Amino acid sequence: MARASREAGYESHWCLMEDLIWRHDRLFVFARKFDGNHEVLPGQWVDAAAHFQAAFVRTDPPVGREYLAGLWLLDAAEKTGLSVWNRPSTLTWANEKTLILRYPTLIPPTRVTNRIDELKAMIRAEGTIVLKPLDGNGGRGIFVAADDDRNLSALLETATEEGRRQVMAQKYLDKVREGDRRVLLVDGEPLAVLNRLPADDEHRANMHVGARASFVPLNGDDLRICSAVAESFRELGLRFVGLDIIDGFLTEINVTSPTGVEEVLAGGGPDICAHFVQRL
Repeated sequence: MARASREAGYESHWCLMEDLIWRHDRLFVFARKFDGNHEVLPGQWVDAAAHFQAAFVRTDPPVGREYLAGLWLLDAAEKTGLSVWNRPSTLTWANEKTLILRYPTLIPPTRVTNRIDELKAMIRAEGTIVLKPLDGNGGRGIFVAADDDRNLSALLETATEEGRRQVMAQKYLDKVREGDRRVLLVDGEPLAVLNRLPADDEHRANMHVGARASFVPLNGDDLRICSAVAESFRELGLRFVGLDIIDGFLTEINVTSPTGVEEVLAGGGPDICAHFVQRL
């Protein structure tokens, strides 16, 4: 994204969430500029709204204290004229797991609970389920649970921290073996799809744990789901989003740092970065 912005004639800088300071009525940023060789120059404090046209938030989950504090400051900075992607006020609450609950007709059978008896009831009703921590990323902390597993009780106790931690449970979709599709959207428009295939010894289709990803065309399910969510994304200021779709079901909505752009470019897909910079 930063390289594409420079190729379009803009300057690009980077900073961390802890590199933000509010002074009186302005946001100041300790910004490190990229030079023409993509090297990072020494940083300096600058008035964000006066120096920059836009800020692109790109921080991995989990959402912690410093991340939230940075979003609060960026939200205030928007009022001084800084354009921020995605909208900071939305990012303060838009959890990448539970955001799908706004679209109940698009998702697989899903429950959010910290109760072990509730999870066992779901397994009896749905068969095998997938358990996800609400604040995880990259496949961390994900379990597949089935009724015939003698370790089931211990697994559920671990996932919920013995009933103290809410988790998302979804019906296990067998067609994940054919791919977990990552659809990348800019301003509600689907631009590209990565199909991620789990490794032979894995349930998870995250690239972080060895899934193989390939650029593939959009299909009918992708277009149907994107059409159903696009307008609400625009209203929420979610301008760069990654949807996860398995077997025609929406399973997650990635809003903090959706991955896959590099893999789309490497696979001969559209130049999402150039499109993104044009919109930004």
